[in-house]
Amino acid sequence: MKEAVDAFLADLEERRGASPHTVLNYRLDLDQMREWLAGRSVKVWTDVDRRTVRAWASWMGSEGYAKASIARKLSAARSLYRYLVREEQAERSPFMLVPAPKGGKHLPVVLTVDEIERLVTAPDPQSRLGIRDRAMLELMYATGLRVSELLSLNLDSIDWNQQLVRVTGKGTKERLVLVGEIARDALDLYLHDSRPLLARDRILDALFLNHYGKPLSVRGFHLVLQHHLRSAGITRHVTPHTLRHSFATHMLEGGADLRSVQELLGHASVSTTQVYTHVSEGYLRDLYAQARGGR
Repeated sequence: MKEAVDAFLADLEERRGASPHTVLNYRLDLDQMREWLAGRSVKVWTDVDRRTVRAWASWMGSEGYAKASIARKLSAARSLYRYLVREEQAERSPFMLVPAPKGGKHLPVVLTVDEIERLVTAPDPQSRLGIRDRAMLELMYATGLRVSELLSLNLDSIDWNQQLVRVTGKGTKERLVLVGEIARDALDLYLHDSRPLLARDRILDALFLNHYGKPLSVRGFHLVLQHHLRSAGITRHVTPHTLRHSFATHMLEGGADLRSVQELLGHASVSTTQVYTHVSEGYLRDLYAQARGGR
C-alpha cells in the first residue's frame, strides 16, 4: 500500500506541480488511513469498499476530529483512488456516493489595523534581524502572500521599476503582486543594511535569510512571528495566514472589488475569496451601529 501512495505523491508533484508542503500533508493523511486499515487487516487498496470508507469516517468523528479535518482526509483518499483508477490499479473508487461531512463556515481571524501597526513596528529597528523582520511583516501584509510564497522569493523576484513582486503560488502558478511604498521602503532598508550582514559575503539567491546566513524556513518564520506578537501585546491565536486574511479583509473594507482581491491572493476561484466579504459585512455592521448610536 505504501508503494501506491509513493507513486501517487510523485505523480502529484510532477504532473500537478504540488508544493512539498502539500505533498507532506497528503502523505500524513494517507499514512494515517493506512494505519487504520492495517488495524482492520486490510492490506491492499482494492480491498477497501464503501462500507470501509464510511466506517473510517465514522471512527474519525468518534475520535473528535474536526469536520474540516475529516473532509480533508477523505479528499486526500479520493484523490489517491482517482489516480489508482486512472493507472488501472483499481477498477473503481469506493468513495463514489460517499459525501464529505458538511461543516459550518468558520470566518478567518483578522487583525485590526491598530494590531497590524503594533505588530509591524514591534521588531527592533536597530538590529539586523529586526530590520529583516519588519521587511517580512510589511511585505506579507502589503501583498497577502502565503508564508511559503514569501520565503520562496529570490532577489530577482522584485521588480523595483514596476513596484511588483513575482510570486510562484500553488501549482507553480506565477502572478505579479503590487507592493506599496511602506513595504518597499522596509524591503530596501533590509537589502542595503541587514541582508549583507546576514549573507556574510556569500552569494545567495534567497531574499530572506536566517541568522546563520541560510534561507529562512517556515518554522523559523513562525518563531519570529510569535516573538513579535508577544512584544506587540497581541494575545489572540495568530498564524502567518492571519496576515493574509487581514490583507484581504482590509482591502475589501477599503473599497477594493472582489475580483481584484482574488487576483492579488492568487485564488483559482472567486468563491474562495468570498469568505472575506462576510468579515467585511461584520465590519460594516459595526460602523452602521456606531453611526446610529447603537439603534
